[in-house]
Amino acid sequence: MTYSPQSYPQSAQTQAPVQAQVAPPMTQPPTTLAYTNTFALVAIITAFLSPIAAIIFGHMALGQIKRTGDAGRGLALTGLIIGYSYFVMIGLFVLFYISILGIMFASFGALASQLSSTY
Repeated sequence: MTYSPQSYPQSAQTQAPVQAQVAPPMTQPPTTLAYTNTFALVAIITAFLSPIAAIIFGHMALGQIKRTGDAGRGLALTGLIIGYSYFVMIGLFVLFYISILGIMFASFGALASQLSSTY
C-alpha cells in the first residue's frame, strides 16, 4: 500500500505550525519617592552640604534597605560615594593648605635669618 500526496487531506498540507503563546514577563510597578527610603534621600541631599552626614545616612539607609527591601539603594550608594569623595577632597585641601602655610613660614624664616645676618 503506497501513499501518494493526493491521498492526504488538503487542509493538513496548508496548515501553519502552531506556536505556543508566551505570557509577558511580570514587571514590578515603577517606584516613586513615596516608597523610597527616607535616609537614602537625606544621604543624597546632605552629600553636598556635609559629607559626614551623607556617609552616616548612607550607611543607615543601606542597612534599612537590606532589612526592609525599600527602594533607594542607588540613592544611598550615590550619597555615600559623593560623601566619601567630598570628604577626601576636603582632607586633601586641608593637607595642601597646611603644607603651603609651612612652606610660607619656612620661607619667611629663611628670609628673616638672611636679613638678620647682613645687619
